Amino acid sequence: MQYSLLAQLLARDPRKDVRFPDVPLDQALAVLQQMETTLQELKTAPASQPVAATLEAMPPVVPIPAASTGLEELTGSLAGLATQVWRARNRIIDPETGEPREEMRRIYRHIEGAFESFTQMGLTINDWSKQPYDAGLPVKVLTFQPTPDLQRDTVLEAVRPTVIWKDQVLQMGEVIVGIPQSAEEKTQ
Repeated sequence: MQYSLLAQLLARDPRKDVRFPDVPLDQALAVLQQMETTLQELKTAPASQPVAATLEAMPPVVPIPAASTGLEELTGSLAGLATQVWRARNRIIDPETGEPREEMRRIYRHIEGAFESFTQMGLTINDWSKQPYDAGLPVKVLTFQPTPDLQRDTVLEAVRPTVIWKDQVLQMGEVIVGIPQSAEEKTQ
């Protein structure tokens, strides 16, 4: 399996996590050297020498196979799975008490087990609910909603959680942010 350049740059230990294309390094360096030599000759050559003939003398470029999207597909699937488990947990928990509903207690244990497995994998799921909103959060704000009794911008509700795996954002969260009402809105 091959990875994109971005995956190679973001890998903690590129020698273990990334497999580079199967192009011999000596061959690639020789082609690069020949291309540099040819370009230098083109710059210093008189204008009467045809450029096409010089370019034909260059060796063929060895194509590097395109990186497969295996890692991207895996991280996308992992983020989707985390989102679905997060939604299931939100349906099981009573919003007033924060405890699982009586008829859902047995299922809740399995959902919590899934969250523990995510934590062991290095996956963090955060919905930012009831937390102060900061423009630097890894979320997309769907709407700003004027809300009474707020002193500062606060995340009221999450439509989709932020999913982070090993310090890499796999999925941006989507939230609704409550903003304090202005004095004019309070009097109306």
